[in-house]
Amino acid sequence: MSALRRSTRQRTTCSVMGNREFRALWISLIASVAGDQIFPVAVVVALLNAGGDATTVGTVLAARWAALVAFGLFGGVWADRLPRRHVMLASQGFLCCVVAAGLSGVTSAWALGGMVFLAGAAESFFRPAFQACLGSVLAPEQRAAGAALNAVSWRIGAIAGPGMGAFLVSVASPGAAFLAALVAFALSVGVLLTLREPAVTRSPRASTGKEIAEGMREVWRRRWIGSVVVVTALQSMLTIAPVQVLLPLLARERFGGDAFYGTGLAVLSAGGLAGGIAGMAWRPRRAGLAAILGLAAYGLVPAALGLSPVPWIVHACLALAGFGLEIFSVQWVVSLQREVPAERLARVTSLDWIAASALTPLGLALTGPASSALGTSPVLSLAALMGVALPLTALLASGASHFTSQSHPSQIDTKTGVDVILVTSHYDLE
Repeated sequence: MSALRRSTRQRTTCSVMGNREFRALWISLIASVAGDQIFPVAVVVALLNAGGDATTVGTVLAARWAALVAFGLFGGVWADRLPRRHVMLASQGFLCCVVAAGLSGVTSAWALGGMVFLAGAAESFFRPAFQACLGSVLAPEQRAAGAALNAVSWRIGAIAGPGMGAFLVSVASPGAAFLAALVAFALSVGVLLTLREPAVTRSPRASTGKEIAEGMREVWRRRWIGSVVVVTALQSMLTIAPVQVLLPLLARERFGGDAFYGTGLAVLSAGGLAGGIAGMAWRPRRAGLAAILGLAAYGLVPAALGLSPVPWIVHACLALAGFGLEIFSVQWVVSLQREVPAERLARVTSLDWIAASALTPLGLALTGPASSALGTSPVLSLAALMGVALPLTALLASGASHFTSQSHPSQIDTKTGVDVILVTSHYDLE
């Protein structure tokens, strides 16, 4: 049976790569993520070279999340209203314009913060459109392999991006990194121009407020979705945000310089690449449990930063955290595509992102002052505790251990080896 299942999954992966529209999305995502990862490295190093401190870095990085809060819900609504290809093209084209401003050698915190804010605004439209378009170009039996391959592509871009960004700012200047990010976003635009998006049956147009409310009702009907959205938002504020602010600073203070910062991000992405590859073959019986445990692994990162002066231990924890994040991501994306109607998927995706975006700026902005008042060790200790404990609380919600609102979890068809869902009851609203 296990050999049959492996053979079936290998055929599914091959059929996904044979899907022309998926390949366009896949390549576009690699380029876009590389640009996304190079851009903040250039911004952070430009700030530090101009004399910025932890508070300045945290505030500027918070601008991205502030933009996601401001525009996230609208991004989901318009991605459900318009062809997703058009939304993605507009987003990536706008990013080209924003990143091009960095070529002027700007070092002002206000100017760099404005660029980060505008980049976040573009991202708030791109992400829900991409996820919804991915669901429309893949057949249901291809979605798990597609989600895993996109996790791999995300990590390929994320490995290349920080490493290239760190190299460019080390041997040249932040301007060279801004140019590399511009080239990456332009490549994403070029590939998206070849995409032929399948037609999607859309609901009748309503007011923006009503369409946002429809997306919220989709989340409310499935309590496990809401539970995961809440705990990931809190973890983003209390664990991930402090790491984002303190990692580049500790790299200079304890680990030898900016190269450790870029390498750390690359190692995180390498672990994620391994997690994405594992996601192609692994179909856990309790998808939600596997995903939540993977998410909790991120708590090891602040623990290592706070307790260990040994670089390889920090890198090992970053790699494990990246692996766990992609195990979570694959199961989460596939479950949303399965459970949420296609015409409302972009709105649910945007709600997921905006929940994290609403709290992450607060975590970024407060990390610097908290570290100055309490010291970095207490801040990192709290981040480690919350990073492990918060995800585990999501398992208390009905359906969370399997990431499904059905009365029975996913099972394997004994003839085909393909995951199937036994639909035997309405959604649990208790």
